[in-house]
Amino acid sequence: MEYNEEKLPEETAAPEAALTEETEKKELFTMPEGSVEEDEIVDRDFWKGLTLPEVYEKPRRQGTAKRVVLNIVMAAAFISVGFGIACVTARGRGVVSNLVTGGKHMTFDLKVDDRPETDDERRDEDGRYTAEGIAAVCGPSVVSLDIFTEQSELVPTGKGSGIIVSTDGYIVSNAHVVDKATNGIKVVLNDEREYAATVIGSDPRTDIAVIKIPAVDLQPAEFGNSDQVRLGEEVVCIGTPAGYRHSISKGVVSGIDRKVLPESSAMAVNCLQVDAAINPGNSGGAMFNMWGQVIGITSSKLASIDYEGIGFAITTNEAKTVIEDLMEYGFVQGKARMGITYIPISQATAEITGSRAGMNVQSIASDCDAANSGLMAGDLITEIDGVKVEDIEDVTAFVQSYEPGDEITVHVFRKVGDSEEEMDFTFKLMNDRGTLVETDKDE
Repeated sequence: MEYNEEKLPEETAAPEAALTEETEKKELFTMPEGSVEEDEIVDRDFWKGLTLPEVYEKPRRQGTAKRVVLNIVMAAAFISVGFGIACVTARGRGVVSNLVTGGKHMTFDLKVDDRPETDDERRDEDGRYTAEGIAAVCGPSVVSLDIFTEQSELVPTGKGSGIIVSTDGYIVSNAHVVDKATNGIKVVLNDEREYAATVIGSDPRTDIAVIKIPAVDLQPAEFGNSDQVRLGEEVVCIGTPAGYRHSISKGVVSGIDRKVLPESSAMAVNCLQVDAAINPGNSGGAMFNMWGQVIGITSSKLASIDYEGIGFAITTNEAKTVIEDLMEYGFVQGKARMGITYIPISQATAEITGSRAGMNVQSIASDCDAANSGLMAGDLITEIDGVKVEDIEDVTAFVQSYEPGDEITVHVFRKVGDSEEEMDFTFKLMNDRGTLVETDKDE
């Protein structure tokens, strides 16, 4: 067999490594005796049937297997940690335990963002305050009252609220709150400053009282026209329920022109009904409309296990003249009362029940002249000074047109056995000294 001695370019610079490899092959494997030459081999499967000599294997470095296993373990741990962090970031910490417990355990991380700022977040698009705006703008005009009685000289036995009406310390509250303070009143402002208060005047008939503290530069509340209040209008009440100072409750006006009868008097007080939470301690606080105006002085709650969400506030128009008189004179001028409590019977009710329209007398105050006139509980008053009761739209307003000491004559029907008798009684009107009472009676 002839060979061309001309060497190819790549063969010219054959590396030393090639020789070494060839040498190693010869050392590791030798042809058995009597075998054919390599260039005569046609089928390489021929060698499968031969028994070859032992082949020398290069020894492996010690510790390689351990390092491989360790690398695998570390890689698995790294991947697991990364997967856990990704799950917690995306779904919360509970996702890992859910994989184990089958979803029976959940821990949730709530994302909390800062509130975005707006141009005027205290008002809505119509220019009215939000409840938050009322709290911020009007809150400083409402105070908390601590009531001290003879039962305790150091710890207050009652709580109440008040509304600042002047920069120099005049505050309006409820008479039933102030009148209990036989041992003093402490006023706590919105900024936690404290003052001892002096009672200027109290009118139990309307449940309005005025007190004063030695402070200046206070923020008086703005009072609104309560005659403009509409049914369903949103309101915010601020007071001290259960001693929790400067608490806010929100609701709607549930009723207007509600008459709350003072105790031992026929002269009712005009109130607004509201479903906002009003509890002991709210008395004397403010009911604001959403323009930040006081439209009512929270006074009483219809308290019964059968009723919830029925509160009352004396209208500002009812309280206006009383506040002015108390601040100027220390008492209310020209308030007269008959001294009776009654149930009104309208013409429609009379037709249904077979009775007469008028005022069914329930009780007569012992300190009034009417008690000495012969008038009795159960009598039905049909006329006052010749005016039919059914023609008097507001008996309270009608009586208030008189002065204390004026005489009036009432026409009465009285049942005597199976018959009725008609009679007249004349008596003097008295100064009104009644108080608002809470009732759960269904009248």
